[in-house]
Amino acid sequence: MEIRQLRRFLVLAEELHFGKAAARLHIAQPALSQELKALEKALGLRLVDRTHNHVALTDAGRRLQQEAVHIIQAHDAAAASMEELRNPPSGTLKLGVAVGVAYPLLAELLQDLGSGGLGPGDAAPEVDIKPAAAREGVQKLLEGEFDAVFIHAVPPVDERIGVLTLETEPMGVALPSGSPLAKLAAVSPVDLSGEALIWLQRDGDPDVRERVLGLLVDAGMVPGPHRWSPSIATTMSLVAAGLGVSFKTPHQVVPGDPPGVAWRPFAGVSLPMPTVLVWLRHGASPLTTQLVAHARRYVAKKT
Repeated sequence: MEIRQLRRFLVLAEELHFGKAAARLHIAQPALSQELKALEKALGLRLVDRTHNHVALTDAGRRLQQEAVHIIQAHDAAAASMEELRNPPSGTLKLGVAVGVAYPLLAELLQDLGSGGLGPGDAAPEVDIKPAAAREGVQKLLEGEFDAVFIHAVPPVDERIGVLTLETEPMGVALPSGSPLAKLAAVSPVDLSGEALIWLQRDGDPDVRERVLGLLVDAGMVPGPHRWSPSIATTMSLVAAGLGVSFKTPHQVVPGDPPGVAWRPFAGVSLPMPTVLVWLRHGASPLTTQLVAHARRYVAKKT
């Protein structure tokens, strides 16, 4: 039983369709079928019941699906730790970071990056951070422009990339503190009808904007005029000035919102906003490997 077989089995277990699973894995469908047969032969168990138009996991398949997640996580953590010892990090780490990723999270993950391998003549590593939205960031990662990206969406399963959800916070609404809505414990989408909506710059993160706006409109909000801002800090200043409302998680501004801003959760709708680290599984730089190891420790500490 190989790790590669388990990774591919997990994709098949999620899709329950050989064609779709093979497309996500970027391999031919017959190759996926042969991989499954080899895995079943190695285990001596049938993992999948397959008919002409139906695929289902057997009891053994469901048990392996649960176990495989833990096996792969342990394997990846051990591999990252050994790689860090084998190749002390140095050089430049190129990161794509979505607008709104919490600064304390980045600071904690980047703290002491590369220090474990520094000798007397070694230079501290540099970190080059550029903005990146979800789909754009993953694409640039695959093209080699980034070593890793921090985004607000879990990308589709792709065996070329590693994915780790660092934290998830509720998206809510930032209001002028003098607004009648600020007196509410939670704000419904209908309450926001007609309010001017202040968004980060048009190229900031359209995936997040479309997700938030779509959910609120579906829940009854009639959008007011749109306004644009170059940063979260500027956005909050505009909100404090009474020029509109905006949307954010509780910790997207550091050290806190400016005076005149009230944050309230949504009422009647839920919009969890994940912060996700994505990196290339193969050919990752030592610095990237160390960053991933830091990230795994961060998640373990929080759970």
